[in-house]
Amino acid sequence: MKQFFKALLATAIAFSASPSFAGYDEFDCRSNNQMKNAGLECITCGIQKYYADKGTPVDVSDKWLATIALNVQKEYGYNTVRSDVDKENFQKEVIRRIQTYGFCSEYLGKDTKKVGRSREYKDMSHADWTYFNQLLNRDARPSEKQMADAAEKLGFKTGWTSSTPALENMNYLFEGMFENRSLDEKRALFKEKLRQALESDYTVSGEKKEKSKEFIAKGDKDQGLTRCLADLNNRFMKKPMGDKETHAFCGVIANSCDISRVNLDSQKDFCILKGMALKPASSPISQPPVFSGNGGGYRPQPPPPPMPSRSGSGQK
Repeated sequence: MKQFFKALLATAIAFSASPSFAGYDEFDCRSNNQMKNAGLECITCGIQKYYADKGTPVDVSDKWLATIALNVQKEYGYNTVRSDVDKENFQKEVIRRIQTYGFCSEYLGKDTKKVGRSREYKDMSHADWTYFNQLLNRDARPSEKQMADAAEKLGFKTGWTSSTPALENMNYLFEGMFENRSLDEKRALFKEKLRQALESDYTVSGEKKEKSKEFIAKGDKDQGLTRCLADLNNRFMKKPMGDKETHAFCGVIANSCDISRVNLDSQKDFCILKGMALKPASSPISQPPVFSGNGGGYRPQPPPPPMPSRSGSGQK
């Protein structure tokens, strides 16, 4: 059976080797019309292809991609309905965030469990997608009220501290997402938020901890968010992709989305994030020349003589 899968995979990769939109492995690419409407199908497929080419197939959470995309749409308000240019820029911004934060395999809430699951609707039901597409597939920014409702549906903690606590908590998780920080800085900040979100409620002695910040709802109310964040932490944050891997990862996704790229070796390539170092390692530091004994070159200095012992002298 394993040999059959390998053969099927090799056949599909060869079949889909053209540079067009079908640059991913269509036979293995999970999709549905709602994903296409949101402009996220090609991103899912690109991620799947990147890992399939490495021989390690993965599953991608549509809900996590929709969460990232929702924050992008709130920030920029791209006209993904009427403008192909805006739709491409929207996809670029989503891809940049996936480069930074990674993806989880499942973000499955209790409501989605109730309506059943399928390959096409792994952790987002048709109703879930319809709800998100009302916010994504549009030509305007979602309102604060819409974002707050979405944050609560995504499992962020609600409370009485403000009028939009769930939205504030989602913003807290993604702090710095759109700031002019380097890739390493954003990942370090996100990693700390994951540590806080996944930290145990109790000490090793069984005592309840006093936490300064809790931003993920508990139990079923987290809608699978905790499990998704744990997956992100284990898959991406314990050993983040190197700069060259991150760049290549973006390139495969961009190809799946038919996004043209220019100046791949310069900072103009949208796959190059701030702080990424793609240049070859610098040459070893040259050592000073060894003393030649003919009056030239470097003369090493002898070590200073040892200090005389003061043992028994009474001096300190």
